[in-house]
Amino acid sequence: MPTPVHRAPDRARPRLLAALTAFVCLAVVATAIASTRLSDDPAPTPSSDASPVAAELADTTVAGKDAQPVRKQRPMRIVPGIVFHRLPPPPKPSKKDLADKAEALAPAGGPFDVHIGTFNVLGSQHSVKGGDKPNYPPASVRTARTADLIAQHGVRVLGTQELQDDQLRDLQARTGFAAYPGFSWGTLETDNSILYDPDLYEFVSGSKFTITFVGRPRPQPILRLRDRGTGREFYVVNTHPSPGGGRALAERRRAQAITVGVIKQLKASGLPVFATGDMNDRQEFYCQVVTPAQMTAPNGGSTAGGCHPPPMPMPVDWVVGSGATWSSYWRDVRTTEQKISDHIFVSALAHVG
Repeated sequence: MPTPVHRAPDRARPRLLAALTAFVCLAVVATAIASTRLSDDPAPTPSSDASPVAAELADTTVAGKDAQPVRKQRPMRIVPGIVFHRLPPPPKPSKKDLADKAEALAPAGGPFDVHIGTFNVLGSQHSVKGGDKPNYPPASVRTARTADLIAQHGVRVLGTQELQDDQLRDLQARTGFAAYPGFSWGTLETDNSILYDPDLYEFVSGSKFTITFVGRPRPQPILRLRDRGTGREFYVVNTHPSPGGGRALAERRRAQAITVGVIKQLKASGLPVFATGDMNDRQEFYCQVVTPAQMTAPNGGSTAGGCHPPPMPMPVDWVVGSGATWSSYWRDVRTTEQKISDHIFVSALAHVG
C-alpha cells in the first residue's frame, strides 16, 4: 500500500490571480481615461497657431545618427478660401474739398490771384412787357447767359449793377456764389451786390457808404474777403453813380468824391482795394477817381505826372485796384450783341504779391 504523500497548501496561486486581476483593472481604467482625453481634445481650427507644415515637422523622427528625417504623412488641413471683392472707386473730391486742400497746402501770407469782373446785368424790369427794352429776352434767359459768361471768363468776384431780386436768386443758384449784401438789406437793395466764390474766398465783413442815385440816397457795398489759400485779405467796393448830365452829373461828381474818400480810408489798412462798377463815365472817372485815389486800371493809363486815361475803346464799366498788378483784361461785347444786357462784361486778372 503506497504511502500517502502530504503537500503543503499552494498559497502562491491566489496571490498571482489577485495580481493579474488588479493589472487588468488598471489597464481598463487607463484605457477609459485615454479615450476621454482624446474625445475632449478640440480639433484644430483654421485659427490655430500651428500650420500644416509645423505639424508635419513636429512629427519628424530620426532613426540613427546619420539618418534623414522621416516625416509622418498627415492629412493637410483645409483652409477656407479667400474671396476678393472689388471696391467701388473713391468719390471725386468736391470743389470745396479741393479748396480746403489747397488752403492747407498753401503757404500762409503768400501771393494770390483775384479774377474779378463787373457787369450791369440790365434789371429784369427793363425787359418785361411795358419796359424800355421790350426787344430783349426776359430776365430768366439773360441771367442764364450771364452765368455762362461768368464761367467762361473764370471770374470769382463780380460787382453787379441793376441786379434785381429774381436775378440774384437765379444767378446764385446757377453759380453757387455768395453775395453781399444779397438780401441782407432787403429785396429792394440787391442792385449792387458783389458776388464771390465761397470756396475760394471767405467773408470777413461787410459795410456800406451812401451816394445819391437819381435823386435818392442809395447804399453802396464794401466787402472784405479773405483768400482761403493764403489767409490774406482784401476789399472790394462796388458802385453805380447817376447817369446823364445836369443834376445827375452833379450827383455823379459828388459820388465820385465820396468814393475816393472811401478808397483812401480802406487803403490805409494796408490791404489791397478793388473797385468795380458802372461808373457812367470814361475819361472823367479815370481822372476823378483813379488818379486821386492812386489806383491802377488793367486796361492801361497812368497817373504819373497827372491824369493819363487808357486808350480807346474805353467803356463806362470799370475794374480798378491798388496793391495789385494786372496781367489780363477782357471786354466782352457779346453781351450787347446777344442782348444779354445793354452793357459789356468786363473782367481782369489781378495778382497780389
